[in-house]
Amino acid sequence: MIFTLGRSLSVTYPLLGKYIKEKIMQPTISSSNRNPQNSLFLSPGEFCTCHICVPDSNERMAAIMFNKQYYSFFKSVKEREKALSVVAKLQEKDNNALIVKTPKGYTIWVLEPTAYLSRSKQ
Repeated sequence: MIFTLGRSLSVTYPLLGKYIKEKIMQPTISSSNRNPQNSLFLSPGEFCTCHICVPDSNERMAAIMFNKQYYSFFKSVKEREKALSVVAKLQEKDNNALIVKTPKGYTIWVLEPTAYLSRSKQ
């Protein structure tokens, strides 16, 4: 599920935009209960899906938000061991990554520390 707030809606209802950012876009699990370094795997409800941009590109990227940080989509694989192997290689290159189990396998998401939430396509 992706939440976007159109420009006209945010002008008409400015508090709605604030509510979405503070409540809806926040993961359901608090950062004090879980640290992404302790576990690479996320469960449904622990993250929000969205689109982000990074400063060196104007393209929108699929992303998740976890612990108030954005992670861009990196790769999908079918086996758990392959997902762990890919994340290990990313970590060797100082890239933080998370894994989300999907019906078809596992998706790998990479931390984007300079990312910002993308505006909806118009």
